[in-house]
Amino acid sequence: MKIKIISLDLGDTLIYNKPWRYEVISQALKDLGYNIPAKKLFRVSAKIRGKKLEPNPNGNNTPSLREIFNELGLKLSDRDIEKIEEARRKAEKEVLMYDDVIEFLEAAKSLGLKTVLISNAANNGRAKKHLETFGLRKYFDKVVFSFEVGKVKPNPEIFKLAIPEGREMAVHIGDIYEVDVVGAVNAGLRGVLLDRRNAYDEISEKYSSLREVLKEIEKESIFIEKET
Repeated sequence: MKIKIISLDLGDTLIYNKPWRYEVISQALKDLGYNIPAKKLFRVSAKIRGKKLEPNPNGNNTPSLREIFNELGLKLSDRDIEKIEEARRKAEKEVLMYDDVIEFLEAAKSLGLKTVLISNAANNGRAKKHLETFGLRKYFDKVVFSFEVGKVKPNPEIFKLAIPEGREMAVHIGDIYEVDVVGAVNAGLRGVLLDRRNAYDEISEKYSSLREVLKEIEKESIFIEKET
């Protein structure tokens, strides 16, 4: 496969919240008497996102807590849901970057690859701020946010907007199979699952770090066509 374009997700692919939002929600549910593991909450959220092809009013397709709990068959009051939401908001103040990100992006550039960011981002300005804060913007030839284009992953249209031509030579890397991999494949790209938290036990073709992905790309580097 000739690789010329690397496309990347942002949240939980390049940067992440500490603690993980689903760990916070899981603990809040436990305090209410419900034992729902964080990974299960994530998978339910991923399932819902995979069916949402159009953005929410805030510009992304993140499901509400009510949607997640309904999918799980949990009957929580509005008051309990607000308590959980407040706990999540308070806990998500720290945003960090994974330690393999810069190494990966610099390697991609050294291989002559075009780099694209495709993010289901809310219209609150945080995504753009994080790109600048962590010095990531300079590594991308193109950045596409869902709130700006009115399309969300897994809708193939957002991938086509980000990569109008050459998608057969593009790879998209992201953490949500139903959103990143399925959406990429349906748009004509190769989809790569970056499962940093080992949430997809049933999927064998996946990677736990960008370093692992980079090794695979470098193996194919003889097939990379550099621009002249």
